[in-house]
Amino acid sequence: MVRIDKNFRNFLIKVVLFVGLIFLSRVVFQFPVEYFHLKVFQQNALTRIFSKIDALQVVTLLSILFGLYYSDRISKLDHPKVKWVKSVLFFIGAEVTIAVYYLIRASANYFNITSGLALFLIQVAILVSLGLAALLFLVAVFDSDYLNNFFKNFKKEIIIFIIIAIVLYNLLITFQKQWLIFSSGITKILSWMLSLFYSTVSTTMNASGGPILRAEGFGVSIGPPCSGIDSMLLFFAFFAALFALDRKIIKKGLYALFFIIGFAGVYIINVLRLFLLMLAGIYISPDFAVGLFHTNAGWILFVLYFLLYYWFIRKFIYKKDIPKVTDKKEDDKVLTEGEK
Repeated sequence: MVRIDKNFRNFLIKVVLFVGLIFLSRVVFQFPVEYFHLKVFQQNALTRIFSKIDALQVVTLLSILFGLYYSDRISKLDHPKVKWVKSVLFFIGAEVTIAVYYLIRASANYFNITSGLALFLIQVAILVSLGLAALLFLVAVFDSDYLNNFFKNFKKEIIIFIIIAIVLYNLLITFQKQWLIFSSGITKILSWMLSLFYSTVSTTMNASGGPILRAEGFGVSIGPPCSGIDSMLLFFAFFAALFALDRKIIKKGLYALFFIIGFAGVYIINVLRLFLLMLAGIYISPDFAVGLFHTNAGWILFVLYFLLYYWFIRKFIYKKDIPKVTDKKEDDKVLTEGEK
């Protein structure tokens, strides 16, 4: 397992802080837009270059996996003493840049810019402002000296990181667009399961194109949140972190096999969750089912599933005989001192 020393711990903390500041800034700026219905500041399809939340999730996941995979090398990079004035100034600069980003978006809506060179320039300005804001947040959290040292030590790895991030983001977006396939499959399975006990089971489609399942007077819409995609992505993240941590002692073939089996199991667990939700709505109350149960059952079942699944597969995926790796330079040093 990874040895958590001071430098590596600081790296992970700052990654979380970096992501947290970006997310908090989005909430702060987005709240008045949504609360006061400021349509001129709202996003439209022409100025929506990419999904910022999905991009943030991908960057967060890959940054943590990057840290776990290269933990030994990151542990050798010392973190400079925090320069609070400098950090605050860069943080303010990042917030100002985000404000500029919202103003650029608003200008497209206010002047009704929908095509041509003006729209292209606005899209470029949006990308530049978001990129600059992210850079300012990085400097505010990590300090420019640490970042320079980090880039010098991980030039090739950072390029690979960016390529993987772009590919993973596009895979995520493509995967999310298939939610109706997963939701429809879940609806058919649940309809069959419930029909074994009830004679009033029916399915319809709502206005947005998603399936609605009804039984005994209680109905739920099987939309994107119920498709199980989020749970599958979490399972992928956990398994990726497991590989980053224990890659040297894992049997790669069995690890891949159990990943495929476990990934399919997440879908089954989601079917079970929705089946229990239907029972809760029928026998307890609709408010309880779509409220407290819907909010908490998903993550509880997922955590239990992952822990039990890991407890089971760890007997098979780890090598029994782990060779001890020694540092030749350290051995030579000890030998030289012994000869003296």
